[in-house]
Amino acid sequence: MESGIPALLIAAVLMLSTVFLARGGFVGMDAVGQQLKQSEVNIGAQNRSGITATSASIDPTGANITIDVLNSGQTDISQYSQMDVLLQYFDENGTRYDTWIPYTSGALAADTWTTGTFTNDAFEPRILNPGESMQVLIRVNPPVGAGTTNRAIIGTEKGVTLQTYFSGPP
Repeated sequence: MESGIPALLIAAVLMLSTVFLARGGFVGMDAVGQQLKQSEVNIGAQNRSGITATSASIDPTGANITIDVLNSGQTDISQYSQMDVLLQYFDENGTRYDTWIPYTSGALAADTWTTGTFTNDAFEPRILNPGESMQVLIRVNPPVGAGTTNRAIIGTEKGVTLQTYFSGPP
């Protein structure tokens, strides 16, 4: 009898610890399952997304670049602050710049980009829906050099990218 009570306590502690360990494993596996579901949703949205550069131009000063972007996918693009614009360009002296350009919703300043005119913007103004186009307006400092070949890479919040080339000002 003297050993019965401690044995019962040990058995109870073992059972409780087994229950808590199992519960922790179930909670962890549930969290992993939820993340997998979210990844599937994100991958699906990425697969249905697409953007295409229809034209790229630069003004005579070399500081202002305009890229026309067409939403060629099936999902809208609206989180412009989460988009990335990367430029690889050369200045007048031939110095190469590899620059990430941040978005601004205000006035266009040096080394920023913003949205310009939207074309065919019939549904949800200022949101780039499928089939619509928008201008990506970029201002750089120092300016792009004349006669240079440069590259712009634009990535959406869903992870879809485009790459286009543009020439420096004449």
